[in-house]
Amino acid sequence: MAHHSAASRSTALTRPGSSMLWMSLLYGSLVIYGTLFPLTEWVSPFSGWSNPITQPWPDRASRADIIINVLAYMPLGLFMTLWLRPRLGLVMAVLVASLFNCGLSFTLEVLQSALPSRVPSLLDWVTNSLGAVAGALIASAFDPHLAVGRTLLKWRHEWFDGGRLINLALVILGVWALTQTAPFVPSFDWGNLKSGLKPLGNTLRHPDTFHVTDALAIGFTLLALGLITLHAARRQALGVFLAFSLAVLLAKVPIVGRQLTLEAILGWLGAMSVLFLLPRRTTPAIRLMGASAALLTAYALVQFKPGNFPGTHPINWIPFQGQIGSLVGMSDIMETLWPFMAIGLALRWLTPWRWRRSVLFAGGLVVILLAFSLEWMQQTIPGRFADITDVLLAALGWTIPWLLTDIRGQATPPERVPTPRQIRWALPALAFTMASLSMAGWMAGSQMRVETDERGRAMLALPENMEPITLPGFRTGHPRLPHPSSADIARLRLENPGWFDHMQGQARGGSGDLTAIINMAYIEPGSQDLALLHRRLMDIHYSYRGQQAKPIAHAYDWLYDQWSESQRESLRGKLAEGVEYLVNFIRRDRLSPYNVYLYNSPFQALLAANLALYGDDPRGELNMRFTYDLWMHRVLPAWRQVMGKNGGWHEGGEYVGIGIGQAIYQAPAMWRAATGEDLFKSEPELRGFLDFVTYRRRPDNTDFRWGDAGFFSKIVPDVVPLALEYRHAAAYNLRPPRSAPEPSSWPWGPLTDATLLDSASQSTLPLARYFDGIGLVVARSDWSPDATYLSFKAGDNFWSHSHLDQGAFTLYKGGELAIDSGFYGPKYGSDHHMNYTYQSIAHNLVTVTDPDDDAPSSGKNVVRIANDGGQRRIGSGWGLESAPIDRNDWLEQRTLYHTGTMQRYFEGHDSVVAVADTTPAYTNAQSGSGEFSHRTRRVERMWRTLIYDRASDVVIVRDLVKSSRAEFRKRWLLHTQTEPSIDGQRFSVTLPADAARRQSGGSLNVEVLLPEQARLEKVGGAGAEFFVDGKNYDENGTLASAILKKGQPTEAGSWRMEVSPPVAQEHDEFLVVLIPRTASSSNLPRIRKLVAGQQHGVEIMTEAGTRRWWFTADRNGVRLETDAVNEAIFPLLDEEETTRWQRFKAWWQRVLY
Repeated sequence: MAHHSAASRSTALTRPGSSMLWMSLLYGSLVIYGTLFPLTEWVSPFSGWSNPITQPWPDRASRADIIINVLAYMPLGLFMTLWLRPRLGLVMAVLVASLFNCGLSFTLEVLQSALPSRVPSLLDWVTNSLGAVAGALIASAFDPHLAVGRTLLKWRHEWFDGGRLINLALVILGVWALTQTAPFVPSFDWGNLKSGLKPLGNTLRHPDTFHVTDALAIGFTLLALGLITLHAARRQALGVFLAFSLAVLLAKVPIVGRQLTLEAILGWLGAMSVLFLLPRRTTPAIRLMGASAALLTAYALVQFKPGNFPGTHPINWIPFQGQIGSLVGMSDIMETLWPFMAIGLALRWLTPWRWRRSVLFAGGLVVILLAFSLEWMQQTIPGRFADITDVLLAALGWTIPWLLTDIRGQATPPERVPTPRQIRWALPALAFTMASLSMAGWMAGSQMRVETDERGRAMLALPENMEPITLPGFRTGHPRLPHPSSADIARLRLENPGWFDHMQGQARGGSGDLTAIINMAYIEPGSQDLALLHRRLMDIHYSYRGQQAKPIAHAYDWLYDQWSESQRESLRGKLAEGVEYLVNFIRRDRLSPYNVYLYNSPFQALLAANLALYGDDPRGELNMRFTYDLWMHRVLPAWRQVMGKNGGWHEGGEYVGIGIGQAIYQAPAMWRAATGEDLFKSEPELRGFLDFVTYRRRPDNTDFRWGDAGFFSKIVPDVVPLALEYRHAAAYNLRPPRSAPEPSSWPWGPLTDATLLDSASQSTLPLARYFDGIGLVVARSDWSPDATYLSFKAGDNFWSHSHLDQGAFTLYKGGELAIDSGFYGPKYGSDHHMNYTYQSIAHNLVTVTDPDDDAPSSGKNVVRIANDGGQRRIGSGWGLESAPIDRNDWLEQRTLYHTGTMQRYFEGHDSVVAVADTTPAYTNAQSGSGEFSHRTRRVERMWRTLIYDRASDVVIVRDLVKSSRAEFRKRWLLHTQTEPSIDGQRFSVTLPADAARRQSGGSLNVEVLLPEQARLEKVGGAGAEFFVDGKNYDENGTLASAILKKGQPTEAGSWRMEVSPPVAQEHDEFLVVLIPRTASSSNLPRIRKLVAGQQHGVEIMTEAGTRRWWFTADRNGVRLETDAVNEAIFPLLDEEETTRWQRFKAWWQRVLY
């Protein structure tokens, strides 16, 4: 062991606690980075800076989030207190460290107002502050003036040598223990204990599933920790380490989410055997070099092990992207950090003082190169995710021991303490423990192996592997699903007696419609043949999506008191069978909360059946773990993410009605009836969904054309009951029910209410709405049939039934003038669908074409897809990635699914302005790697500003585009149904009236102000309607007949305008003015381009006055000047602030991409 000189000891003593200062700075930087991540999303807050103290206390909180927030600040409080204690004393150190970290958390929460994906939170601030205080109090435990401090120091000096490096060795042991026991939540429920032992039993039952690599990695890790412990110990500590390491491994059994494996036990036995056989007089150099070699070997074994998912992945260059915001991420950081801390510590011990700096830098370079090489090679290993974060953590771990000054002199040889007589019982006790564990594991193990799907992807957890739940407000009696009240029945008898006759006619005494039978049997007991109903229910066979569970749950719950005990028992068994079928179905098919499939019966059927069964049968409790987890931890977080605060849904057309539109009311209503938890009050997105279905309705009373859509007036079943819940008259009147009351949902919804019938109710709504979750803006001139109707989309991709169309817009007046072109057919995945309709070429946006962007698809069927110059190919249909199983899965793949951000939105009484960054839709970190989905690197910037000037009924579209290379051709696209007419830098389109579709006809006049001398070309007509990359994708001439056969107002289009710059260059600006008018209107404004220094703009002159919209070159500011107020500037974007901000953001984008 190195012997430190007097000079070094003097230096150490003159800088007490300097190492803790470094630790505070390093860890504090990580906290700041993690809290303000992702740095590329920063914008000026829409609603100003939020004060977390004034934020409401959440109705519920994730236990994982609370643990993360507390643990994140504990080390900071600990390090700062240890640094300040020698300078300020214990009390002041605790106080200052706590206040500082409380203030730091407050500041960071406020700054999160500038991150659209982060939300300032009172709970986060409180838990962060508690973590800092806890860390400071833990630091106080080491103060020798306190009894606890004296006890700890006495124990430490009895067993271990002195010095800060020994302290670090103990910290390393503690960090390893934490990584093994995260998330630190024990449960001694028998189901959880069985889950903790199940892998052990599975491997014993199926020895061929034993992973030798895992056992070796664990063995080498424990061997290294044991060698470091023996080196640091003053006494013979092998027995202590044996007990400590075994206790940590056994602690995994009760820890929720952790499991004990046969590989861990055999790895531990191997390491302990080597340590026992190691000669007592082994030199420190051999111990420490052995520890370093063992850790490097273990680390390499883990890095080379294939992952659980097929396919290889490029390296992630964004530090800590996958680790921030989750307990798993924090554990991953510690798991990567501590081995390199241990390696650095071992080499630090071995290095003479005079060589310290040389070894630090040379060794650091070797560590960085080694870690980077291992990460780089992981790009070729299936299922591994290479991450630059691991390289940074390796470098940090190596560096930390060298920052510590050690005042210890010569090593103290271990004391020869006689072996206690009790040690004779150690081996028999150990043998008994191992035998007991093996037997318990065997009993807990499954006869079946853990399932994965055919592609090797892990499925949702089995119910028995989940933590038991408690539902304190659960209604134990029946009925517990929504059911008619006596007031409902009385009102129906008074105001709609015919409903009873209709139900009786459908029920036919027990032989008719199941829902009608159950309804009438509950309302009029004895009116139905329950024996016949029971036989019919028991004869049901579960198949397909498991929707058969709904009538069984309905009958069991509503008629509970009318069944005999034997009938109840048999129905419980049938219901349990249905619940298990649905759990297996949802797990096996990995149904996603982002996809229509989950809501097209399986989810609602599972919820109804499990709520009816829970508390009556043990299988109900077991499967409620799965149902609760699916509902609370997967479905609701996905709803909050997609719908935001204002509502919205990403899937197109009829998928809203047959998917989310069947669950948005039904699921929360069933949950409220059974548990008492009213999500209608706590989830604003539910009400926002009503706004979404209202605003997506065009003036011709059909739904707008976005995403996969073949039908445009399909009913959305849950709109009426949801509108009744919120008294939302506009949504209620989209498809108004009859005036006579009737139940509005399954199994029972609020009775319809004639007082909400009002055909003019929409006129009370605002003329524009921003749906923040999906980044959608809808604006209109008024609520009349001849209104101008504009939609603009710029947000993230949520995989299912949406297109590659971020930044696109549509425009309607008297008919669809700027259309979302293409046909959803003739079948899903057809040539027309995938090469044209799905791709960006079919939408009103900007394309940037690289002729070499021709990589073939990498899905199940390798084909060449047309090079349209559009956005990255992601989402359903491409066969490249599965639907995210939940929000966390989406966030882990955020670089894939992040496709745009609505950076600014302004809504005034006479104008709407939206500024969007859709660069990520074209370019991410993987673009340019030669991969089909991410495409070549073509776009460095794609910003679109869309203005609807309601006062003059004019739309202005401004695009700032930077291509990766000047020669990549840019095209500004606008699709039309009829042939455009070109006149210089203008073009126009007229659309005839169509009385059958309630369209009066319209015209669109377009003026291209920038680029100057732009090339205007029209593409389309017979044989070129869907032309892209040298081919017309019209299904070999059969598409027209397929569209006609569909019988829907598809608006597939036949023409598109392409506006291109006159010369090739990297930077281009498009400034286009669109003037929509009805066919009968000839009142067109005069448009003029404005130029004043670095500013340019659009002048709109009408009879009502002149309006000027100003822009600044290469910036995204917007300024409005009118006749009424000379140069009145809307506080939408501050030009000077925006300039600095955009430069900073652009710099970060260059760094990260």
